[in-house]
Amino acid sequence: MASVCNSTTTLKTPFISSTSSLASTPKPGQLFLHGKRNQTFKVSCKVSNNDQNQNVETNSVDRRNVLLGLGGLYGVANAIPLASATPIPSPDLKSCGRAIISDGPPVPYSCCPPKPDDLDKVPYYRIPSTSKLRVRQPAHAVDEEYIAKYNLAISKMRELDKTDPSNPLGFKQQANIHCAYCNGAYIIGGKELQVHNSWLFFPFHRWYLYFYERILGTLIDDPTFALPYWNWDHPKGMRLPPMFSRKGTALYDERRNQTAIANGAVMDLGSYGDEVQTTELQKMTNNLTLMYRQMVTNAPCPLLFFGAPYVLGNNVEAPGTIENIPHIPVHIWVGTVRGSTLPGGGTSYGEDMGNFYSAGLDPVFYCHHGNVDRMWNEWKAIGGKRRDLSQKDWLNSEFFFYDEHKNPYRVKVRDCLDTKTMGYDFAPMPTPWRNFKPKRKTTSGKVNTAALPPASQVFPLAKMDKNISFSIDRPATSRTQQDKNEQEEMLTFTGIKYDNRQYIRFDVYLNVDKNVNPDELDKAEFAGSYTSLPHVHRANQTEHTANVTFPLAITELLEDMSLEDEKTIAVTLVPRKGGEGISVEGVKIDLAAC
Repeated sequence: MASVCNSTTTLKTPFISSTSSLASTPKPGQLFLHGKRNQTFKVSCKVSNNDQNQNVETNSVDRRNVLLGLGGLYGVANAIPLASATPIPSPDLKSCGRAIISDGPPVPYSCCPPKPDDLDKVPYYRIPSTSKLRVRQPAHAVDEEYIAKYNLAISKMRELDKTDPSNPLGFKQQANIHCAYCNGAYIIGGKELQVHNSWLFFPFHRWYLYFYERILGTLIDDPTFALPYWNWDHPKGMRLPPMFSRKGTALYDERRNQTAIANGAVMDLGSYGDEVQTTELQKMTNNLTLMYRQMVTNAPCPLLFFGAPYVLGNNVEAPGTIENIPHIPVHIWVGTVRGSTLPGGGTSYGEDMGNFYSAGLDPVFYCHHGNVDRMWNEWKAIGGKRRDLSQKDWLNSEFFFYDEHKNPYRVKVRDCLDTKTMGYDFAPMPTPWRNFKPKRKTTSGKVNTAALPPASQVFPLAKMDKNISFSIDRPATSRTQQDKNEQEEMLTFTGIKYDNRQYIRFDVYLNVDKNVNPDELDKAEFAGSYTSLPHVHRANQTEHTANVTFPLAITELLEDMSLEDEKTIAVTLVPRKGGEGISVEGVKIDLAAC
């Protein structure tokens, strides 16, 4: 990377009010660092062209530890003081330590990868050229020949655990990658690294599956081998793929919620640990509604889809739409019931899929994330402003992996934006959710907002133990199409707090009263849902309170309900799981530039 300036520079931190307009996104060069208002920092800009050798002056702030503007929706909306900043360098393997089970004890084994011979000379990875793309197929449609090949590849990977436990290509070593990156083992700049709940989520998992797939192909001497994707966004794929239910095979995992997945049960893409008592048809309808909301309605802007910028040491979580739902609910639906007895003894923390430290021990994890990865491509294909992020702090973030030849490499986000360039693609499948905009309405006309308490009387909300309705004013009415193209109308809940050791789910509706039916999501008034898997945010944490910002794009909903001319609208919160432990600091409606 070329240097961003020519000499050591003295800069002052700007102060941005939390009420500032979202349109006034901080420009490159505006620095947000911990400290007093207008505190002076010394910034060194001695950066080499290849990013591999950086001279940082004593008592200066490294360019890697400076966030040049948060950009987009989250920068001014939150105005969060930053402890450190992106781009995130690849982790220092010397700093890898004991991981922590989410809401449990330390992981009883090391999740850290084998150390390369020379830690200081790990090169950057260059994607090899390929003459034939690896094509990932929908898991429910693969034939017996493919299943046999896939089973053989996983079997060989498992055999490495017995013959060479320290081999980075082994099944457990590959599973440990997720444990190390997601359960607090890695330390960067004195802060624990976490690749969930931010814009690191998509690129980390894409690189993870890329190397995993190539390792499997090498083990069976088939460079064309491709992982399957769990096509849960299509009704034909809304069940556990049958090949993973075959006992005695390498693809089977006994640490799953056998009750939920038994007999080809239809999954719930909004699962929060409890079974929704409704028909299979309604579950599929709800699933398609959730997919439409998460891919279309609530993801018109890159930062809504990918999630907020990642800042080391910042404990505010703001996951992207697909990471929130259906990514998390699929993990919940497959993992064992928390608190139950595991096969072989011991108390379950949601293993395997239901806890980040153990998720990679279930082969279906990689199939699930194959479809998550596919959603990245499908989202961009919708068009509009749906494109990859352009912030250098995202593009230059790094991860560490071993390739199929046991060679250690660092990788950059900027090199994983095109799957075909990476040598793989997805077999096409219909995406019925694209045309599944909810049209049924719970209410006709406009709810009487005068009969509802204003948001100022409801928030701060101490607990969400029942359905809660309130009125809230909009910043503008009767906006033109040009206005809408330039700025998205955002309903944002701030300071959401709950015990991060618990399952959480709540839904948001516009223009309905407290009597809404939460089991039927295919309603025009349904704005979206928030859900959470119990997780570790900091390895040494003693405080288990999550702090979340939850934005919802509502421009389309206002159009669909003919509320564009209304100054005040009604909002209803519907707790589905853990509501008595959820508090919300505030709510607002802003206009935000995508």
